[in-house]
Amino acid sequence: SVTLWISFLSIGISTIAGLGFGIIMTSKNKLIVWMSRIYLETIRIVPQLVLLFLFYFGLARGFNINISGELAAIIVFSLWGTAEMGDLVRGAITSLPKHQFDSGLALGLNKRSLYRYVIIPQVLRRLLPQAINLVTRMIKTSSLVILIGVVEVN
Repeated sequence: SVTLWISFLSIGISTIAGLGFGIIMTSKNKLIVWMSRIYLETIRIVPQLVLLFLFYFGLARGFNINISGELAAIIVFSLWGTAEMGDLVRGAITSLPKHQFDSGLALGLNKRSLYRYVIIPQVLRRLLPQAINLVTRMIKTSSLVILIGVVEVN
C-alpha cells in the first residue's frame, strides 16, 4: 500500500507538471526548448534506481540533508513522470496538423478558445493511451523503493 500511495501521488504531481512541461516544450523560444531537452534527456538517460540512490543517499552525504525514503521516491518518480508526460504531451501537440491551428485562428478564435475547443480535445485523444502506459510503468517501477529502505506495511 505504501508503494501504491507513492505511485499515485507521483502520478498526480507528474501529470499536472507534465502537461505544463509539454506545453513549454512546444515553445518557439530556442533557449527554453534547449533547456527542457537537457532536463528530459538527463532524466531519461539516468535509470530510476540511480536517481533514487542519488536523492536518498547522495543528498544525505553531499549536503547533509536527510529525507525519508518515501519523500525521495516521490521526488524521483515525479521528476521522471514529469519528463515522460511532458514528452508525450509535446508529441501529441506536434502531431496535430498545422492547419488545425490555422483554421481555428482563421475562424476568429483567440488562442485560449482555440486550445480549449479544438486542440486540447484532439490532444487528449492522442495522449490517453500513452498516458495509461506511463501510469502502468510508474506503478511497476515503484517497487524499487524497497531498495532505499521503504517498507511495505499492511
